[in-house]
Amino acid sequence: MKRISVILLLFCAMGLWIPRNAEAQIPVMDFFRQEGIASWYGPEFDGRPTASGEIFNSSLYTAAHPSLPFGTLLIITNQHNNKKVTVRINDRGPFVAARVIDVSKAAAEELDMLITGTAPVLIESIDRIIAHPSGGPETTDSLWTPPPAVVTAPSPVPVPVPEPVYSPAAVYVPPEPVTQTTPVMQAVPSSSYSSVKLNPGITPAPDKVYRLQVGSYKVARNAVDAFEKLKNAGLEPAYERNGEYFRVVLAGVPGTDVQSITEKLGIAGFSEALIREEH
Repeated sequence: MKRISVILLLFCAMGLWIPRNAEAQIPVMDFFRQEGIASWYGPEFDGRPTASGEIFNSSLYTAAHPSLPFGTLLIITNQHNNKKVTVRINDRGPFVAARVIDVSKAAAEELDMLITGTAPVLIESIDRIIAHPSGGPETTDSLWTPPPAVVTAPSPVPVPVPEPVYSPAAVYVPPEPVTQTTPVMQAVPSSSYSSVKLNPGITPAPDKVYRLQVGSYKVARNAVDAFEKLKNAGLEPAYERNGEYFRVVLAGVPGTDVQSITEKLGIAGFSEALIREEH
C-alpha cells in the first residue's frame, strides 16, 4: 500500500513539472518599441524579391528591419511632425549602422520624409512578439504568413563567362595591326556648354557671391532626381520649400566659379538656371 502511494506521488510530481518546463520554452516578449533614424527606398527596387520572398512594390506600405519577423505590423511616427503610418515587415535592412528601419516610398510619403530622405521615428508593434527558444523573435500574433520562398540577393550576381576552347587543328591568323588615325575621344570645349542659359542675363562679378536656382518642382520625386543629378556632377545642391513647390538650388557660388558651375550644369543635362546675387 505504501509502494502504491509513493508511485502516485511521483506521477503527480511529474505532471506538475512537465507543463511548467514546456511553458518556459515559449517565452512571450512585450510589445516592440524602438527609436532611431528611418530612411526609405523606392521604385528602383520595384519587381525585385525581398528577403521574405515577396516581390517589392514601392506603392505598398511595407518596410525592412534587421531582425523583426516578417509580417510584423508596426506603427511608425515621424517625431518631427507626428505623422504616422502602419507598415508590414517584408524585408531585411537597412544596412547603415545609424538607421533602424527602411520604409517604402508610399510610407515615406505618409511620413512626409521624401525630401529629407531620413527622419527620426518612433517604432511600435501592433502585436506582441513571441520569441524563438533560442532567444530571437520568431513569430507574432499577426495573421499574415510570408510566402515560402528562398531568400535571394537584391541584385543579380554576374555569371562568369568561360574562356573559349579552341580546337588543336584550328589555325590562328593574327589580325593586321590597325593604325589609329583619329583619337577615340575628343575633348569637348567648354563653349559647348555655354548654351546653359542664366536668367537674368548678367555678367557675374568676381567679388560677388551668387545663388543659382536649377529647378522648381511640384512633384517631390522630380526634385529628388534633380538633386541626385547635381550631386553626381560634383556639385553641392540644397532644397528650398516654397508652398507646395520644392526648389533645387546651388547657394554660395563665388562669381569666379559661375562659369565652371554652368559647364557642369550642361553636362548634367540642365539647360537654364535662375541667378541672383546673395547678400
